[in-house]
Parts: sequence; C-alpha cells; structure tokens
Amino acid sequence: MKNLVIENKGDQIILKLNKKGFDEDYLISLIKRLQAEELVLKAGFSSDILSVAEEINQEWWTKNEDDFLKGVKK
Repeated sequence: MKNLVIENKGDQIILKLNKKGFDEDYLISLIKRLQAEELVLKAGFSSDILSVAEEINQEWWTKNEDDFLKGVKK
C-alpha cells in the first residue's frame, strides 16, 4: 500500500494513510492545522488579518525580547 491515497468521491475527498508511513504526532498536528484553517475560513477573515498579526507579534517581541532571552547568549 502507498503511504498516501487520495480518493475523490463526489462531494467527499477521502484520504487513506498508511500508519507505518507517517509519524502520529505529525499527523495530529496536521489535522489540527486543517481544523484551524477551516475555522478561519468560516470566520471570514481576510488576508489583512495576517498583517495585523505580524504587527502584534513585532510589537510584543520589541517589548519583551530582553526578558524572553534573559540568560541566553546572543
């Protein structure tokens, strides 16, 4: 059996995964990401949200970098 088989069945896409071909933790994280992306699509966020997220991230890093990296060699 192949590690990954994709079947298109009308209104469904069926993924068949060989358990021996994939790391279970990786698959769980992949499924969680797909679920998160589905929620983002349902919420109707535009791509503008990415720039807002980047701005928030940059502001946090600017304010907290020294505390976050305290004791770590630069």
